[in-house]
Order: sequence, then C-alpha cells, then structure tokens
Amino acid sequence: MGVGVDFDLTGLVGRDRELAELVTFLDTAATDGAALLLTGDPGVGKTALLDATAELAAAKGIRVVRGSGVEYETDVSFAGLHQLVAPLAAELGRLPRSMREAVEVALGLGAGPAPSRIAVLNAVLSLFGEAARERPLLLVVDDLHVVDDASRSAVVFVARRLGGHRIGLLGARRAESDGSFRPTGLAELAVAPLDDAGALRLLSRRFAHLPRRVLSTVAREAQGNPLALLEFAGSTRVSGDRDGEGAGWASGPGRDVRALYGARVGRLPRRTRDLLLLAALEGSGDIRVLEAAGGPDGLDGLAPAERDHLVEVVESGRAVRFRHPLVRSAVVDGSTGEQRRSAHRRLAEALVDRPERRGDHLARATTAPDEAVAAVVESAARSILRRGDADGAITRLRRAAELSPGPAARRRRLSQAAYVAAWVAGHLEVSHEIMHEVEGDPAARSLSAAAAAGFLVLVTDGDADTAHALLTEAVEQAPVPPGPPGGELETALFTLTLAGQYSGRPEHWQPLVDVLARFPEAAPSAAASLARVHHDLGSVTDAMLRRLDEEIARLRDQTDADVVIRTALTASYLDRLPGCREAVSRVIRDGGAVGSSMPALMFVALDDLYAGRWQASADAAAELIALCEETGYHLFAQVGHYVAAMAAAQRGDLDACREHCEDIWRWSGPRGLRRLENCAHQAAARAALGAADFETAFRHATAICAPGALPPFNPEAVWSAPDLVEAAVRSGRHAEARRHADALRDAGVGHLSPRFALSSATAGAMTSDPEDMARCFEEALALPGVEQWPFEVGRAQLAYGERLRRQGLVRDARVQLAAARGRFEELGARSWEARAAAELRATGMTRTARGKAGAALTPQELEVAGLAAAGLSNPQIASRLFLSPRTVSSHLYRVFPKLGITSRAELRDALEALPPGPPAARP
Repeated sequence: MGVGVDFDLTGLVGRDRELAELVTFLDTAATDGAALLLTGDPGVGKTALLDATAELAAAKGIRVVRGSGVEYETDVSFAGLHQLVAPLAAELGRLPRSMREAVEVALGLGAGPAPSRIAVLNAVLSLFGEAARERPLLLVVDDLHVVDDASRSAVVFVARRLGGHRIGLLGARRAESDGSFRPTGLAELAVAPLDDAGALRLLSRRFAHLPRRVLSTVAREAQGNPLALLEFAGSTRVSGDRDGEGAGWASGPGRDVRALYGARVGRLPRRTRDLLLLAALEGSGDIRVLEAAGGPDGLDGLAPAERDHLVEVVESGRAVRFRHPLVRSAVVDGSTGEQRRSAHRRLAEALVDRPERRGDHLARATTAPDEAVAAVVESAARSILRRGDADGAITRLRRAAELSPGPAARRRRLSQAAYVAAWVAGHLEVSHEIMHEVEGDPAARSLSAAAAAGFLVLVTDGDADTAHALLTEAVEQAPVPPGPPGGELETALFTLTLAGQYSGRPEHWQPLVDVLARFPEAAPSAAASLARVHHDLGSVTDAMLRRLDEEIARLRDQTDADVVIRTALTASYLDRLPGCREAVSRVIRDGGAVGSSMPALMFVALDDLYAGRWQASADAAAELIALCEETGYHLFAQVGHYVAAMAAAQRGDLDACREHCEDIWRWSGPRGLRRLENCAHQAAARAALGAADFETAFRHATAICAPGALPPFNPEAVWSAPDLVEAAVRSGRHAEARRHADALRDAGVGHLSPRFALSSATAGAMTSDPEDMARCFEEALALPGVEQWPFEVGRAQLAYGERLRRQGLVRDARVQLAAARGRFEELGARSWEARAAAELRATGMTRTARGKAGAALTPQELEVAGLAAAGLSNPQIASRLFLSPRTVSSHLYRVFPKLGITSRAELRDALEALPPGPPAARP
C-alpha cells in the first residue's frame, strides 16, 4: 500500500489467500522460475503485498531488485528497466561484450551502434540469469501500467522466459489502467477490496481510539479499499468529522484519497510544493538532479513533506521516493500549467549532460515553436533510435515537428518519423497517419518525405512507379556530397534502390545507375553497394568481396538492426548469408521491431533454402507471409511466396509450387514488378525440371531471359542459368544451351562463391564435347567448398550420370546416379530423387541402394495412385476421397519414388506391375 502511515507489512489484514499464493509463487520462482502480476484498484493493497513478498523473499535468501513505473516518465525509454539493471553492475560486467554493450547503449550508459530491440531483450535476460547464478533472484515491478513501453516490453519478454532460471518476476498494475496497456499473457492475481470484517479489523488495529460508529462509517465509505480506510480514518477527528468535509466521497475511494493527499500537499509551504513538483516530474527521484534544479540548500525544503509521510529518502540517501503514486498525482494535479513548465525548464538546465532527458523536459516546457528546442528534441530522437527504441524516436520526432517554426523543418521531421515507423517499427498505420500531416507534395520539399512516401507506396501497394518518380526527383535535386552519401540522402537512395530492385525494369534502374556514378565506393551496407551488386553481379571485385566479408565478420557485435539487414541484403546476392545468420536471427520479431523482422525472416528463409533445409525454409516463408498480410506489407509477402515456391519445387510438390507462383504473378504482374515475376518463373522452371518436363522448364527459364543473354538488373537470369541450360539440353536445343553456358562463363561470376563456380562449371560440363565431358564434370565436383550447397552438387552428379549413361559408360554412370539419388533422398527432393532412380533403372540397376524404390504403398497411397492413373486430377481425387488437393499431391510424390517413376504417365504400368496381395504387406 505504501500509505502515509506506519504499517506492519508482516501482519497484513485479510490477505491470507493472496499471501498463500505469493508464498507458493516464491517457492516456484526460487527453483524453476515464475512470473505473477497483481491487479487491482488504486490503494487496494498491491504495493503492500509486493513489500511483504519482497521481505519474505529476502528472509528466504532470495536476492530482491525493485523498480516501478512513474506516470510522468512513460515516454523516457528504458527508464523502468534502468532501475532493475542499475543494482547489477557487477553482473553486467561479466556478460559477453556484445550483450553488455547492447544493454549499456540501450540504457544510455555507453555509446555505440543502435542495438536491435531483440538484442537488448536477450541481453537483459542473460543479465538476470547471471545475477541468479549464485542465489535466486526476485524482480519486483510496481505500477507496471505506467512503466515506459520499452521497459514494459523487456519485463514481459523476461517474464515469459523464466523457466529453469531461478528468477521470479512479480509485478503490479492498476485494474483501471487505460486501453494503452496491452495484455501481457502473464498469470494474474486479482487483489480485491477487504470485506467488512477485514476492514473493521484493520481500522481497529490502527485507530483503536476512534469510536466504533466512526470506524463503521469509514469502513462503509471506503468500500474496502485499505488505503482509503487508513487515510479516511487518519483524517477523521475524534468527533467523527473529517478534514475536507464535502469533498464528495461518493466519487470513489481512489479519487477521495487523491483529494485527501491534495489537501495535505496544499497545506505545505510553497517551497516544499515546488520541490515536490520537481521530484514528481523528474521521475527517478535522483537527489543530485533535484539539488541542481532546486537551487542551493533546496532539499531542506522537503522536510515538511517527509514529516507528513508524503515522501521518504531511501536508505542510500541518493533518491527521494513518494510514499504512494497518488501522492505524486496529487502534487501534479495541484500545480498550474506555468508551474509545470517552469519545473521542466529547471530540470532541463540540470540535465544538460543528459541530452535525451534534457530534450524531453524542454519539449514539455515549450509551448510556442522554437527551432533551438526542436533541434534538441530531434537530436534526442536520433539518440534514442540508436539505442533501438523506434517508438520513442517516433514520438520525439513528432514533438520536434510540432516545435518547428518553419514548414520545411516540420515536414522533414514528420517524414523522418513516418519512415522510422514504416521501416524500423513496422507501424504502417502510424506512418500513414503522419504522412497525412505532411502538407503538399512531400517529394518536392525533402528527401525524408520522398523516402517515407516512396517506401509506403512500395511496401503496401507495390507501386514501384510512384516510388521511383518521387525519389528520383528528390535525389536529383539534392546536392552531391564530397564523400559517400549519408543521412537523408542515403535513406532516399536506399529506398530508390528497393523500388528499382523489385521493379527489375531498366527504365527504373538506369537512372539510379547514373546517379550512383557520382558517388565513390561505399560500405557493403550502403545503398550504392547494393545497387551495384544488383546491377551486375559479375562486376563485383575481389576487393569488394573482402570488404563484405570483413563487414559480415563484424556483424556478431553489430547491434544496429538497419546495418544488419542492409549487409545481409547485399550478402544474399553473393552467397554469404550463412555468416549473417546469427545477426539476422537477433533481429527476428520476438520482442523486436516488426518492420526489421520481415526482411530478417526473408534472409533466414533464404539461408535455409540454399542450405537444403527446405522444411525450415518453408516454415519461415509461411511465417513471413502471415506477418506481412497481418501488417499490410504486401510486397514482402511476395518474397515469402517465392521462397515457399522454390522449397516446394525442389521437394517435388508441384501443386504447392504452382499455387505460390500464381500468387506472385497475380499480385506482381499488374504492378509491373518484373523482378518478382522472374522469381516465380525461376521456381516454376525448377519444379518442371524435377518432374522431367523440360519443355515447360525451358518456357519458364526463357521468360526470365533469352538464351545466351544475361542482362543487367536481372540477378534471376544468373541464378536460373543452369536451369535454362539443362532444359535446353534435354529438349534438344543444344545451340541455345551452349550459348547460355558460354554467357554464364563470360559473366565472370565463378569467383563470387563456390555455388556460383559450381553452377557455371556444371552448365559448361552439360554442353561440353563428349571427349571433354568427364573432365569438365570432375573439375566441377572437385571445386572447393561446394559441399555446403547439397542440391547443386546433386544436380551436377545427376547430369554427369545422365551423360555417362548415354555414352554407354554404365558402371561409371551408376556411381554418379546413386550418389545423386542418395543426396536427393537426404534432402527430401522427391521428384529429383525419382529422376535419378529412373536413370539408375535404365542402367540395369533394378534395386535401389537404400531400398526405397519398390517400398510398400499404404492403402491410401494405392487408392490415390489408382485414381491418378485413371486420369483424375488432384482436385477431383481430393473431392472423391475427402482430402485436400495438397494432401493428394503429397501422397503422389511419395508414391513416385516408391514405384520408381517420375510422372503420372508411368503410373498405370507401374501399378499393373505390382505383385498381388495387400500393398502394405509387400517387402
């Protein structure tokens, strides 16, 4: 309760049920971790229960660390978390450097790159785990409903991951908190008002000198609220009259107690009230700040408030604490607007060495536009963004815009807020709301406005034309800096690069290439580097690769999510995603910013795809699609469909691949997003190759580029080149195949990575002369580092075996084909495995090494196969058997390798060749 009277915390009245649950909670927390949230009305006794539990925990040998929310500090990022971390300085020093720096930067204790939210949360969890290593730890957080959002996210994140950590988290919040308090999902214990008997027992214990009738009246009017009981009784004379009579008790005990506190505050000397107002608005109760803001001997003026039990100085003597949050509210409610602004100005002067907090107080102290104040607030926003708090940065940028005297500065700051909301925080609705405040044509006025507006129309509507027009005009009007672009120009260039990237059309790329020619070579995470790589993969030099590798090596300690995402984007073109995996994973959504988590999910899905972890890749793609559809980032969802289509293609699930490709074509085609259309053609070509449908594969591969041409601005042309070559060879188009293999070799991409080298060498081997064939394939498969690309190795072995068999070298062919089949089987590449198995049978090998071909069909597989052999389509089979078409597809692609076939056309003969008897009983 923390009331303004002495209270025996070990003898709480009427709280046997709550105390019993809290004892159980402590026992669980001390052994296996637990979290609990007390809820109830103001003054109902939540703080008293927290105090009692903390006292009991200390008696049990549990270490206790406390913090609380402050109503006037809700927008000071990580203010609440700071209270929990400050006592753990020794443990913080024992964390790994990257974690320690993430916490220090987030809390403003150190300087460095902006940590992602997830990096801070994981580091804080590790910090508390370190603190609980020697003995259990109890974290106590009062007034969680007014804890700042960043700290509240950290508290909830930690609370959900306490299992096995010997850490307890006990919080309290008002049941009446407004809608801004989002559900935490934590276990809650409702603290109800005392019943009549409990209320009278409490009053009799504390106010035995008052008549019974007076106590009964107080008990009735306080409605069982312990704080109201004590305060009402304390303000009651022996006669039964009360101070402040006529205040209107019927409005509820919480308001009545605040009125009583307001009356007590109003009776204090003015000097004391001024100091209390400073303490209430400062939030942390830091004695040094109050001394600096209050003037010489200022704290002596607090003595009357201490004597009246309204505030107390904590044992360390370094902080002043209000005895109850309602006291703080009463102090602020009793002040005038000018008094509050004056207090904020004095606090800003006292916090000159803390720019973020200084900016917050200046913003509150200023009512008229003031560019100097706006600049300080904007600087604070940038600082907070570097600490990983996007929401706090958005709030401050909007406030800086309000304080901007000129319309240009106002639009610029609002646009920056909109861009951060969309790209970093993932709040599209907030970004749209802010952009509506920007008057006129944003692109004509600032780079920030163009970047924000362009990014919004691109990621939501896929409107690359509008995004390109907005950004090109803004970038062309911007002055050219002497060095690499930075700040607003870099943001605009990056967004322009994204527009050109997804468009894939020369009319969008060529102007960007012309613009970038004006700038020197930049860091791998810069827009210029990404654009140059996307423009021409073969132009990437070894020096650029070394610089990228160095940047990737530093990602382990990189806490700026934007740098991680941009570096990984460049790396994804050059087969260097595995080195980015750890850093990218830290950015993923769990506690982090939604905007950054979507591209992070892309890179995780792509990394799994390339490494042959296709189920994990499909799962990440599905998560990305769902998140994008939920949040409105429809452009990024198409990347999810592409990854899902590629995973399905390589697993042999033709129906699923086609569905995802059609989703892409349906959305991207009308918008002219050529790059995304090419991605779908690449997946469709890959699926057709697996099914040995070489004509269809050639049609899709040549939709990306013509044979013999690898045009700029078209990375899919390079990635799908082996598909086009194989489809051309197997469909009898040998001249086209050779031209394309030569084009891939001449593109000079072999030095980029082992995968590029293997793809180029395999394409060359597939089109080589018979006398050179074996040597070319052997050289391709002997390239260093190719084993990390299992699917590509399997394709090379399959192509090698096919050529060997056609040249009559059956024994050598079996070696390569068996290796390919085994590799595809391990990967789950069913249609590719079936191709290899069919080739093996053509060599005269009728039994597979692993015994999978000819394996028993289940009854349902046999039923599905029979209907497919009869000519029914997958939807028709699904309707007849009450299955989904995707389930039918899955059955068929398990049936194909079991029967040793590759297509539906072979089903009838394969089924007729089965021996009689129950299928499930076959050996």
